[in-house]
Amino acid sequence: MAMATTSLQLAVVFLFGMSCAIHSWAAASSVQPQRPLPRSAAIPVLQEPSVQDHYGFLRDYVEVPLGQFDANKGPPVLKVSNLDDATFQQLVRDGHPFVVEDCTKGFDADAISNFQCKDFADRWPTGNMRAEYTPGQYHIYLKDKNWYSKLAPQRAHREHMAGSAKIAGPYIWHVKDEEPLKTKRECQKHWRTPYFLKRSIANRVEANESFEFWFSMTGGGTFTHADAYCESTMSMQFRGKKRWRIQAFPEIKHYLNASSFGDEQIYDGKTHVSWTPESEVTVEPGQCFIFPTGYLHETFVDPKDNGNDASCFTAATFQFNHPRQVNLYRAYLSRFSMSHYGISEPCVSNMASYATVLGMGSMRINGMPEKSDVMTKAEAIVHEIDGDGDKHLTGAEFLKFGGAKNRRKQVLKEFRYPWMSLLTKKEMKEFEEEVMQVWAEDILQYHDLNRDKQVAVEELAHGLLQWHLVQYRMKVVRSYNSKHRKPANWVKETIAFEKDVLKRFYCEEGSSCKTLDEISAYGETLKGKKAKLKKQRIQNMFESEEGGDQEELMFVDRETGEAGSKKVGQIKAEL
Repeated sequence: MAMATTSLQLAVVFLFGMSCAIHSWAAASSVQPQRPLPRSAAIPVLQEPSVQDHYGFLRDYVEVPLGQFDANKGPPVLKVSNLDDATFQQLVRDGHPFVVEDCTKGFDADAISNFQCKDFADRWPTGNMRAEYTPGQYHIYLKDKNWYSKLAPQRAHREHMAGSAKIAGPYIWHVKDEEPLKTKRECQKHWRTPYFLKRSIANRVEANESFEFWFSMTGGGTFTHADAYCESTMSMQFRGKKRWRIQAFPEIKHYLNASSFGDEQIYDGKTHVSWTPESEVTVEPGQCFIFPTGYLHETFVDPKDNGNDASCFTAATFQFNHPRQVNLYRAYLSRFSMSHYGISEPCVSNMASYATVLGMGSMRINGMPEKSDVMTKAEAIVHEIDGDGDKHLTGAEFLKFGGAKNRRKQVLKEFRYPWMSLLTKKEMKEFEEEVMQVWAEDILQYHDLNRDKQVAVEELAHGLLQWHLVQYRMKVVRSYNSKHRKPANWVKETIAFEKDVLKRFYCEEGSSCKTLDEISAYGETLKGKKAKLKKQRIQNMFESEEGGDQEELMFVDRETGEAGSKKVGQIKAEL
C-alpha cells in the first residue's frame, strides 16, 4: 500500500513538473525552437523523416553540392540565451544542434575559461596530450612551449573549409581519463559548469568529470567526422573564434553502405554520400555549441575570424547525461544501427529499455518480425500500464508504472554512471528522483510519434516492430560474414536479404519502389576486388564490436613519451 502511494506521489510530481516546464519554456526562452514534425504510426517502420521534417532550423533547407555551398545563404543554426530547462531538455531529446550565447554566464575570474594556453603549461607542466593529424607527436608534455607558440600545419584537403591551406591539428588534453587523479582534481578547482546544466545533478557531475581541453592556434582545425559518443556533446569556447560546418548524419538504407564516417572518410566520394554541409556557424568566446550524436562536423580557427592573431586559443569539450536523445534515436534508429553507433558502440542498444518498455515488449525473433505479433504485445503492455482505461499511455502513467518497487530498481539500473560512488546519500536520493522523471518523459516521447503527449497502441506497436526488426536484421547480416568465405556469395545473399527487408518494411505497399532497383544495381558493381573490399570493411565493423583480434591499441610510456601499438591478438597471446 505504501508503494502505491509513492507511485501516485511521483505521478503528481511529474504532472506538476511538466506544467511548470511548459510555463518556463514560454516565459523564459530567448527563442521558441521548432519541434520535429508529427509522424504517423501507419508509415513503414524503416522509413525515416527527412532532415527538413526533423530539424526545425532546416525546415526550408535545400541541399546543394559542396561547390555551391554558401555559408551566408545556409540556414542559420539556432542560437539561444538565458536558456530555461524545458527548452534545453526538449532540444536535447530532439537531437537539435544549437549554440548557447551566454554559456559562461556567471563564471568568476578564477575560472579555467580565463586561462591562456601558457597558463595550462605553467600550472600542469607534466600533463601530456596528443596532437591530431601530427605524425610522431602523439605524446606531448604541456611544458613544451612549442605547442602553443609555433603553428605546425600538416595537410590540406580541398573539401575542407580552409581549401588549399594546410591546417594544424588541435592538441587534445584528456584530463578526464588520461591524467592522474591529482591533476584532474586540481583542474576541477577551476572548472565551472554552465548554468543550464546545474539544474540536473547528473549533468553537473558528468560535466565536472568528463571534460577535455582543446588547444588550437589560428590555422588549426579538424576534418569532417562523426564522433563516437552516444550522448550529446558540448564544445565550450573559451578564447578565440572557431567556425563549424555541419551536416546531419546521412541516410544508410542497407548494410552494404554501413559507415562510421571517421576523419575525412566522407571526402572525395569515398562513402555512399557526399560531404554536403547544411550550415556554418562561428562560435565565439563565452559561447558553446551543443550537437547530437551523429552530426558530422569540421572546424577551423580561421585567421581572418581572429584578426590574424597568431595566438593559441582554448576550448573544452564534454558530455552530459540527461535527458537522452530519444526522439533522435527513434527517428533514425535504422541508419544508426548500420553505423558504428549500432555495430561497435552501445548507442542503439542503450535505447532497449525505452523501445521495449523495460523488457515487457521483448520477443524471441527467429525470423522476420510480424506486425500481428507486435500488435498483440503492444496491446498487452497498454492494458498493464493504462490507469484510466482510455487505451493511451501518459507520462504520469509511465512514471507510476516505473515507480513500482520491482521496476524502479530496473529503471535505476539503466542509469548507471562511473561517478555515482562520489555522491552522498542525499545526492543519491536527488539523483534517483531525477532519473525517474527523466525516464518517464524519455519513454513517453520515444513512442509518441504524433506529438500529442500520449502513446497509442498503434504507436507502441510501431516502435516494437522497428526495434525487433533492427535487431534481427543486424543478427542476420552479422552471420553472413562467417557463413560466406567467398565475397561473391556474401554479396549475393546480403543483397537478397536486404531487398526482402526493404520490400516489407520500407517500401509503400502496392507501389513501385526504386530503392529495390538501386540496391540491385549497386550489387552489380560489386565484383571481384570491390566485393572483397566491401565484405572486409563490413566484417571489420562487426569485429570491432566484439573487440576483434585485429583491433590495434596504442600505448604511451608516461616517463619517456615513447609510443607503440599492439594488436589485441598479440596482447592475448602474451597473457
